[in-house]
Amino acid sequence: MVSEECEFCEIVDRDDPEVREVYRDEHVVAFFPTEPAALGHVLVVPRRHVPDIWALNADEAAQLARATLLLADAIRDAVRPEGLNVIQSNGEAATQSVRHLHVHVVPRRTGDAMGPIWPEETDYSEPEKERAMLEVRGAVRLRAVSADPPIAPEDRRKHLDYIQSVVTRQSAASSSAKAWLLPIVTATFGFALTQESWPLAALGLVAIVLFAYLDANYLRSEKQFRRLYNTVARSSRKVPLYTLDPVDADDPMLADTPAKSRWKTFVEKYLPERAIWTSWSIAPFYIALMLLGIGVLAVSIC
Repeated sequence: MVSEECEFCEIVDRDDPEVREVYRDEHVVAFFPTEPAALGHVLVVPRRHVPDIWALNADEAAQLARATLLLADAIRDAVRPEGLNVIQSNGEAATQSVRHLHVHVVPRRTGDAMGPIWPEETDYSEPEKERAMLEVRGAVRLRAVSADPPIAPEDRRKHLDYIQSVVTRQSAASSSAKAWLLPIVTATFGFALTQESWPLAALGLVAIVLFAYLDANYLRSEKQFRRLYNTVARSSRKVPLYTLDPVDADDPMLADTPAKSRWKTFVEKYLPERAIWTSWSIAPFYIALMLLGIGVLAVSIC
């Protein structure tokens, strides 16, 4: 999801030809700012529109950290700095100027134009520091208890294996449907021609329609599980661990979304969409059989 009014979202969508982009993957984009604090200064942003660190999920944070480390190593190899600042700001009070989370990776040299970023000293009292420490410690403990445990890589791999096994079964079922249909139409159309029986030809056409509907539903189910597989693999949204419900890959319905009619619910549940019927694995195979069947029916009637 991107924001139409966000300049960083325009960069993510490749809508700004002036951007000096240095890195892009399926999770993050990195580029030079228009006014760098130092030569080699890079901004790393998540591809999803995330206004600040509090809107970032754990998987996105991991991908952002991985990319930041990659860019830090690359900057060290390219410009040989004496040091490096990794800066991430949230809110106007922290000098965040663009409401799209970003990480500054800034190479540093002694006496550069950026200057110091920390105050020389502060005058907080010991009771103030102790009270702040206790408040933060308590908040951390509450968050640690309520936070969802991170998904282990092994659990994610097993989840993907389960989804892939379902995809494989759907694909195999589609192939089996085609394999079963061929001897049926061969027998019905053959007898229709030799016996000059148009009801047998019509029966073959009915079999083609029924198997086409069955095969289209197998393909629709396969595509739904492939979408779930991609969602889990890319961590594009949080889904329950080991879920095999493709609905979990869809965006949640908004509270003000109007309820669907019974007819529309029925159509979405039982009738595959047009893209399924026109796919290469459905349309060419079954249209060819339908044309053959119509020809046999016409010959049998005549």
